Amino acid sequence: MANRIFSRTFKIKRFSISFFSNEIVIVFIGDKKIHIKTIRARIPSRGLKRKRAPRINPSIRTRIPPRKKKLAFALSSAIIAIVLVFSLYPSRQKEAGVVDDETIKKNLLESKQTDYSSPEKSQKLVINEHRVVSGESLHKIAKKYGVSVDTIRGTNNLTSEFLQIGVVLKIPNKDGILYKVPKGGGLVAIARKYRVSLKKIIEENNLKNPDFVATNAVLFIPDAKPLNIFSGFLWPSGGRSITCGYGWRRNPFDLKSTEFHPGLDIRSNFQSVRASKYGKVTYSGWLGSYGKCIIIAHPGGWKTLYAHLSRIYVRSGQYVKQGQGIALSGNTGRSTGAHLHFEILKDSRNINPFIYFRKRRR
Repeated sequence: MANRIFSRTFKIKRFSISFFSNEIVIVFIGDKKIHIKTIRARIPSRGLKRKRAPRINPSIRTRIPPRKKKLAFALSSAIIAIVLVFSLYPSRQKEAGVVDDETIKKNLLESKQTDYSSPEKSQKLVINEHRVVSGESLHKIAKKYGVSVDTIRGTNNLTSEFLQIGVVLKIPNKDGILYKVPKGGGLVAIARKYRVSLKKIIEENNLKNPDFVATNAVLFIPDAKPLNIFSGFLWPSGGRSITCGYGWRRNPFDLKSTEFHPGLDIRSNFQSVRASKYGKVTYSGWLGSYGKCIIIAHPGGWKTLYAHLSRIYVRSGQYVKQGQGIALSGNTGRSTGAHLHFEILKDSRNINPFIYFRKRRR
């Protein structure tokens, strides 16, 4: 086969087009991959048979008539125009979309929609009954009824994640547990055991004579588990490795530019994600380039954000306890691999989360 003879190369941003005497090579340098397209020109055999090819003068094979050159040039120009329209323009739209996602997230975090509000005290206690069917899990059932997994576990004395099909679970419509009063048990001892105020227990159960509670009486203990394991923020994932810290960094999708990273990227390969602090889920769903995302508002003007999740276990309006499982980490949205993107905000302003984990990680 005759060697190709170099003619000229043109560069248009990420495109490189090389013209040879017998072919055109188009190269596009993408974010993750280099694409190469070769267009070969058909050269007439001048009526000669393939068996006698060795006797043909090589100059005949490499020489293209002017008319063929014009046709090849017009064809390549059309291909370049199509590639520019369908490749470059969507790429610009994507970058603009990324900026727009940042604006949407910023507006969402600053809005009253994601602010913390205390649970309604007037909500009447209702005990629902749920029969377990095939494929259900504690997380799925807890999300359906808007309560924590701990509430279902404590109320039904469950010691494992495994649920037997057909079992009927008692599920309160708010967080807490059903407690059977033992012989000799008093309200003061119960309140001290679960670290709940005595007044709360009396009001919740409408007790007319708090000094006397019958043995085997069933009481509802609101917020039976402590709201926070400790006063600070809990490490939100099982993974400990930080793949990207807080602050300015090189854009992983465009190495020529830099961007501000408002949180921590924690290596977490589809692992459990837990609430860093007690609070109210104020957003649960898709958030553009952040993929599946959860925002939790905490008392005192604090908020935490968990992004790129693969599965969400909680819904908007639900109250969660510190350490409660809320999701699974993942690779949704604009992401280069499975991880957890985690942010802490105070009065809608981002703060470096790592300073809260230096002394204590759990």
